[in-house]
Amino acid sequence: MDQKILPDNQIKFAIELYSNGKVQEALNIVIELIQDYPNEVKLHNICGACYAEIGKMDAAINCYENAIALNPNYAEAYNNLGNAFKELKILDKAFKVYKKALVIKPNFAQAHNNLGNTYKELNQLDEAVKSYVAALEINPDYIEAFNNLGFVLHELGNLDTAVSSYKKILAINPNFAEAHFNLGLTFQGLGQLDSSVRCYEKSVAIKQNNAEAFFSLGSVLQELNEIDKAIYNYERSIAIKPKFLEAHSNLGSALSALDRLEEAEASCKKAISIEPSYAEAHNNLADILKKLGRLEEAEISCKVSISLNSEYAGSHFNLGNILKGLNRLSEAEKSYRNAILLDPNDAEIHSNLGNTLKDLGRLKEAEESCKIAITLKPNYSGAYFNLGIIHYDNGDLDLALESLKIANSIDPGLKTNRLLLAVIQARKTQKYFNFNVGNINGLSPDTLLITYPLILKRPVESQLIDTLYDTKSLELDKIKDPSYGKARGSNYQLFEDSRPIIKNLEKDIIRIIVEAINSDIYIDDSFYTILSGKGGVSRHNHVSGFDKESNFNLANHKYSLVYYLSSGDQDCSNPGILKLYEPSKDILPYDGMIIIFPADRDHSVIYNGNKDRVIVGINFYSL
Repeated sequence: MDQKILPDNQIKFAIELYSNGKVQEALNIVIELIQDYPNEVKLHNICGACYAEIGKMDAAINCYENAIALNPNYAEAYNNLGNAFKELKILDKAFKVYKKALVIKPNFAQAHNNLGNTYKELNQLDEAVKSYVAALEINPDYIEAFNNLGFVLHELGNLDTAVSSYKKILAINPNFAEAHFNLGLTFQGLGQLDSSVRCYEKSVAIKQNNAEAFFSLGSVLQELNEIDKAIYNYERSIAIKPKFLEAHSNLGSALSALDRLEEAEASCKKAISIEPSYAEAHNNLADILKKLGRLEEAEISCKVSISLNSEYAGSHFNLGNILKGLNRLSEAEKSYRNAILLDPNDAEIHSNLGNTLKDLGRLKEAEESCKIAITLKPNYSGAYFNLGIIHYDNGDLDLALESLKIANSIDPGLKTNRLLLAVIQARKTQKYFNFNVGNINGLSPDTLLITYPLILKRPVESQLIDTLYDTKSLELDKIKDPSYGKARGSNYQLFEDSRPIIKNLEKDIIRIIVEAINSDIYIDDSFYTILSGKGGVSRHNHVSGFDKESNFNLANHKYSLVYYLSSGDQDCSNPGILKLYEPSKDILPYDGMIIIFPADRDHSVIYNGNKDRVIVGINFYSL
């Protein structure tokens, strides 16, 4: 009896259904056809493909093996069987059947590519490269092989060659999102961050549900200090993949960079809730808790991170910073040295170790650590800054100034460095701290400023108030700021605004202070705050840990100034009295009032008026 011949149109129909995503319909038809045509090898192969597509890999393997039993030289069935074994992570069997497919059909580009993927899974990367190259020699336009080749070359460290591979893909298919993504990863590895950003942006524009691409874009933008954009992309990534723990952790780090510390803490805790053993999230949480001043909690989080991954240098380094903040200097030294053992080429660790050794009084060792940091990273401003302080402690003002000037040339935005330059230069030229406010009301200068505030007045320009309202402001309750409630304002760099009205205010405020106290000054912070309705300022002062450094004695020469552009509504239950502590004094402001008081004096405000209160504040040092 002659074997029935399967009509080509029936196979084509089944293949068409499969190709259009109607896999179950295709499978149903193929199963029926196999009943009538049990010896038709193509039907068994197609049946296997359908089962594989719906995740029934054991059934798929059975179908492919039936096809091979009917035709032992059916290379396509061997290739598909290899894919099934690879999906099940049975790599030794996958390897054998791909090899068999290539014995039967040496010019089978797809089998070469799949064999390369198996080598990649087995971490035999050089062999994987050979397989991908073989596939491309057969089919020069095989973009999947180009993409895989680029990935493996990246893993091997051949980044420039990987770039070339991805560019060849994109010349063939400019809309291949994965190639744009992988090219972005490669540029990121090369440190070409702007190019990396462009590639990631193209990838997500083509494939808008790729959480990993949004995450990678966010990580590069964070490295470029474009924090707002980084946060946006981390949030896009999480929206696509809600349990993307690396994205939650990095989002916490980015929010921390903007001082949105409560939100940052919540993001890191979310990452930890998803995966409690994720060491990096515990480390990021420790850094946030440190910024919040919760050092004991930060220490615990950091030690959890180390217990989960003792080889992570970042956790040992962070623990060193926390222990230094707790003034446990010997323990901090040990943590920094542990970090250096794990990552001897990190300049920041050496620099911070040097700073700790300085505080331990071991100035020669401290100087050596900072010089190692500079050797490792010649443009590292922080190491020059720490070295400048060490030279100062050694009594060498010239070397101190030289180091601080180099730090300033590298990073002019380093505020504390600019302050020390002014202080040391003043001391070198014998302009020591003489805060001379005259003899007002029979009080000596020291008694006046330590015990009482100095009250002055300046007319308020309506244009100045309008300018501040037109300035992009921060919601202060979302960042680490003593203001709360309906409060908005600037960062601490208001006087860096180049608009004439702001520069005129800066010039005039400096003139008023200098005339009042008969001393040169250095302005450290400048900001504005607008209180609207229910809000206020929590009890705080403006002395930092660095101000308390004994060798510089800056805390005794730092002062805070508040200038009331609009005192607001003073007929309400809480009209915004400025409350000073130790000794206690209450001051009801008026428009144009300037109040100067020692920066270490705690103060607070409660305000619930119907009009906005607008103030400009500065913190300054007398020289």
